Amino acid sequence: MKHDLRRGLLFGIIWTTLFFFSPIAVAAPAAIDPRLYSELLKFPTDRKIVEVDGVPCIKIFLPKGQSISYFCRFVKYFDHNFHFFRQRIALINRLEPMAIVDGTDNLSTDVKFIYVPLNFSIRPRILPERMGNISRLPKFILIDIGQQCLGLYEYGRLIHLLPISSGRNGTPAEKFTILSKEKDHYSTKYENAWMPYSLRLFGNYYLHGGILPSYAASHGCVRLIYQNAIFVYNWAEIGTPGEIINRADLKQKDIAPEEEEANIKEIY
Repeated sequence: MKHDLRRGLLFGIIWTTLFFFSPIAVAAPAAIDPRLYSELLKFPTDRKIVEVDGVPCIKIFLPKGQSISYFCRFVKYFDHNFHFFRQRIALINRLEPMAIVDGTDNLSTDVKFIYVPLNFSIRPRILPERMGNISRLPKFILIDIGQQCLGLYEYGRLIHLLPISSGRNGTPAEKFTILSKEKDHYSTKYENAWMPYSLRLFGNYYLHGGILPSYAASHGCVRLIYQNAIFVYNWAEIGTPGEIINRADLKQKDIAPEEEEANIKEIY
């Protein structure tokens, strides 16, 4: 009897401990790097820690004439892997690293601040890490225009996560297969505009290198940061499947109706 009572009490203690102190039951805030946080406090900031795409971040205000690249060069923490840190900040902000605040040319942005991660070991949670329905495909491209992000998948596993800028008036959400590749493609509609490292998705819509101002800004195509466009161009093959989705508009169909296809503007 006493043995059963003791065993019951022990079970109760273990159960209570697991329930109240398990990380599943109580979600602890993501850890930050105190050395990085301390260094970033030297820049214009509101000092608040906020979560962006599942990553703890701090807001840094950029003065006129600065860019992500310019800012990163003054952070000693970034010296040992400058390219990685710059690219991750660009992803979090969906912003071209070279875009200049209130610049006077095309390489400009009206963004006044950026979010800087305080823990670079955490990959932003933007797209699914795994997709079972494409687990047998060696390569797949998922483009989410609602999230302004692109994912490269290999056998259903997310390999690379990249920021984009889609059409300011919309980009059709539908399935596609890479139809052609061209390193130096030029627009036949918009003043012979250069569209480097182009991958034709469908109709007159392409995935190519361009400027990312932190929001949808193209004439309809999907832009990538130039260096990312080169990488995707070399990674993808003619025939690589993919899909454009829009999680910001759940009512939008994944595939455009055939009868409406002829009315879609042939824009880049």
